[in-house]
Parts: sequence; structure tokens; C-alpha cells
Amino acid sequence: MISLTTTLRVRYAETDQMRMAYYSRYLEYFEVARTALLQVAGVSYKSLEDDGYYLPVLEAHVFYLVSARYDDELAIETTFDYQGTPVIRIDYVAKRGDARIATGYTTHAFVKADTGKPCKPPQRFRDVFNK
Repeated sequence: MISLTTTLRVRYAETDQMRMAYYSRYLEYFEVARTALLQVAGVSYKSLEDDGYYLPVLEAHVFYLVSARYDDELAIETTFDYQGTPVIRIDYVAKRGDARIATGYTTHAFVKADTGKPCKPPQRFRDVFNK
């Protein structure tokens, strides 16, 4: 299992008229955190794409607990536990201070860029996460 906490600040452009983070922005916050997690693990999206793999989203879920507001600093805790399959799940907990404000997950499938067909993750991905 690998985990990483990524911090970000809610920008004004990401809020609605009530200055609360618009609900779809949480998926963008999760993407920022997921990208950072893969980068730290040494298997960035860019390197995967350069090797001929894509990781499209199959499913995305967010459970909203409390609204984030303009200028809040959020910590997105991202956790991934590789199970050895072409489909992976990444879990997220968004916090403001010690308070959970949202939880969620995304599932992705490894696909070959040239065919768009599901496939096993590349060996170097498996090597990183099988430690």
C-alpha cells in the first residue's frame, strides 16, 4: 500500500455564489492528489503514456460531508493498494484541518494506447506496487 497527502487551496474560481467549492471540483482535487501519488511512486501518468498505456476513469464517487470554502487549505489523503489486476481503485479523504470534509474513490483500467483494450499494468508499475 502507498499513501500520500497533497495540500491545495480552494481558489475563488472554484467556488459558487456562496463561496463554497463547487461539487465537481472535488474530482479535480482527487486528480491532483492521484497524479502526485503516482509521480512520487515513480510511475507518473506521463511515463505511463510514454510507454503506451492509458488509465481512463471507470467510476468516480464522492461522499460530501462538509463544504469547503474559498481560501480553505485542504489536505487530500490518497491511498492505493495494488491488487494485481488491470482495474485499480484509488481512495481519497479530503480534510480541512483535522475535519473530514469529503471521501471518495476512483477506479481506473489500464488500456493499451494503440488499441484501447484493457491490459495488465506494465511490469515497472507492478514492481513498484508489489513491494
